[in-house]
Amino acid sequence: MFNNLFKKLFNKIEIHTIRTKLIISFLIIGLLPILLSGLLSFNIYRGAINDRISAYSQEMVNRMERDLEDYISEIETFLSREQDFYINQFIKLTQANDFRNNRKYAFRIWEDFNNLKQMKPGLEDIAITFQDGRRISSYGTYNIDLENFRARMYSDSSGDISFTSPYTNYLQQEVITIVSSYYPEIAEENVLISADIDLDVLANLTDFNLGEKSYFLIADQNGDIIYHPNQELIGERSLLYNAGFPDRKLNLNGEQYILTSTFSYATGWYIISMASADEVEAELNYITDITLYMTLVVLLIIILLTIYLSSSLSRPIQKLQELTHRASENDLSVKIDTSGNDEIAELGQSFNKMIRRINKLMEQNVREQKLLRKLEMESLDNQIKPHFIYNTLDLIIGLLENKDFDRATHMVEALGKFFRLSLSHGKEMVLIRNEIKHVKNYLFIQQFRHGEEYEYIIDVEDHEIMDKHIPKLILQPIVENAIYHGLLPSEKKGLVIVKGYRENKNIYFKIVDNGVGIPAAKVDEINKILTGRLETDDQQKYFGLRNVDQRLKLMYGGSSGLRVESVEGEKTTVIIRIDQRGGK
Repeated sequence: MFNNLFKKLFNKIEIHTIRTKLIISFLIIGLLPILLSGLLSFNIYRGAINDRISAYSQEMVNRMERDLEDYISEIETFLSREQDFYINQFIKLTQANDFRNNRKYAFRIWEDFNNLKQMKPGLEDIAITFQDGRRISSYGTYNIDLENFRARMYSDSSGDISFTSPYTNYLQQEVITIVSSYYPEIAEENVLISADIDLDVLANLTDFNLGEKSYFLIADQNGDIIYHPNQELIGERSLLYNAGFPDRKLNLNGEQYILTSTFSYATGWYIISMASADEVEAELNYITDITLYMTLVVLLIIILLTIYLSSSLSRPIQKLQELTHRASENDLSVKIDTSGNDEIAELGQSFNKMIRRINKLMEQNVREQKLLRKLEMESLDNQIKPHFIYNTLDLIIGLLENKDFDRATHMVEALGKFFRLSLSHGKEMVLIRNEIKHVKNYLFIQQFRHGEEYEYIIDVEDHEIMDKHIPKLILQPIVENAIYHGLLPSEKKGLVIVKGYRENKNIYFKIVDNGVGIPAAKVDEINKILTGRLETDDQQKYFGLRNVDQRLKLMYGGSSGLRVESVEGEKTTVIIRIDQRGGK
């Protein structure tokens, strides 16, 4: 059962080496108990740590709730005071627009307000606000937008006291305001008594250290943030709000947090603790390190034992793999030194036999290729010589019969030079200088034969290339095509230009004729055949062009070869390119 299970596992994850299979097997057997026990201990300890932090966070938010309610209760006690003689008289005279007589009451109220501010840290301002927006505070008298002020207010659970969301007050301070209605017995209408509390008070109340990433925040019953360490979030709807702030573990901005909260019925606020799970679980590093070190020690022992036990089996296989790879990279000089009579030794002997057989086949193939190239050259020579010799000899005989001995002598000399250069002592590679002479003799003979119906120009710009070697009979077949297929069918005075030059360390030849040209479709067909993009079953089709192109590619690589360009009725250009190895 376990054997089949391991086989399926190895096949699925594509582990095929014997050493790897042995190592993984021992690792699974040795590490599995340690990993299971370590993981179980780790999870139990982590759960205990999380429970302890959750309890501590809950204790902290409960303590904050009590401190906050005590602070707010003292403010509410003042705002919910019974009838105050000075406030009543001030309100009465203010509503009667008797500002001269209410001045002494105003001073007394300012004095009381300022004394209370001194006694209560974080209390920024105390004010009385009339229904028309006039306000007297510890800082003086000014007007406010009462409708906007009321829009920020919401009541606590009792409905007697109201709170505002955080805002910037008259003195450009970030505050929340506690508001109570005051109903003077002698006045015509009620007024609002309010106290501005600096948000720093909330920051001080939540100043408990749970860690660098942990923090506390306060939000109202709608989820709007009243206090947050990041002041840019104050006044925004909290992303954590979900019909309240239920305790849970969550992901926020890529960090794991443990959320703990409590609700203050006195203020209608939530006090929320955000404890960083990473910092909480930092205490687990010790037990994690111990587990890791033990695992590494066991792993090292298992690996050493596995290497020792598997090396005798895997070493000859690895050597065979290495030599097989070298053989696949065309290094056929490899040989395996075999010893013993086991299956691996037999495999090595078979490998050596295979390499010897491949070497013999490759040597045979090289000989056949050389013979094939030689036969191709002979075939080309045989195509050139017979009809050319017959026609030229007929011409010489005619000259002799007409007793034109001088011209007959020139023709015999040109024909002799032509065949002497053509034979080139059996060498396949010739100097460009000799190839140019060969073409010049050929053109001289052909021009004489055809009654000087065309002229020719041979131009080599870079004379240094004259001493470079190229395969013989590269230019003559192209020039022959230019004469017979370009110039002779044309009715105008013909011209053949043979131009040689060097460009970017490559050698180029251009054979240009001003004959009848080639149709565009046929030019495209020729170039596709030459580049291998089009196959042809007729081996005689474009034989001369294909022979030259294939010999150049065989000698210099695929970047060398022929390209044909033509304008029908005007001219044809054949470009021969010999790449950087052409100057060898």
